[in-house]
Amino acid sequence: MVVHVPKKSAVLWIAAFLAAAGCVGGPSLPRAVQIEPGRRTTVRLMQFADGLVFTLQNASSGSAADVYSDPKGDHQTKVLADAQLQALLDVFTEKGMFAQGTASVPSDARDALVVQQNDRRWVWSRRSAADQQFTEVKAYFLSLYNDATAYHANSNNGRAGDSRPDLKAENDRVRSEAAAAKRKLEGIRR
Repeated sequence: MVVHVPKKSAVLWIAAFLAAAGCVGGPSLPRAVQIEPGRRTTVRLMQFADGLVFTLQNASSGSAADVYSDPKGDHQTKVLADAQLQALLDVFTEKGMFAQGTASVPSDARDALVVQQNDRRWVWSRRSAADQQFTEVKAYFLSLYNDATAYHANSNNGRAGDSRPDLKAENDRVRSEAAAAKRKLEGIRR
């Protein structure tokens, strides 16, 4: 699923990402939460208006293939390199998420960003459309999410009622229709 990201914010956040990753000179972003290689850290964006939840997870916490091949897993989860997820957490630190965050989502929240690491949890929510900091960080999250490719397994795992398309049958159908159309055209020309 691709979610629209405002272009101006995306450009600014990509520049911040490159700076945080050390690709561009300048001071590094502050760090409040450190990715621990081999231990899971997740960042979730919860959009309450449409009921969507998008999740990013660090790559060293488990094989991306394992995450994507689990038919019962969350099909909105994408795996990112630890450095990319760390850069996102550093942007959260810069914007005050860990200083202002709470442990739970307020009932009047429109959106929420939730960081989960071991037994620690930080929640940053947006209650009004005017929350510019949240909107900027959400755009950065979505740009990372949209850039990550994930090939999730079908939840039916090949059983009856499988909703995966039969590409061979579709290819055969298209070729058959094309051949019939060609014969019809040849008949009209004669």
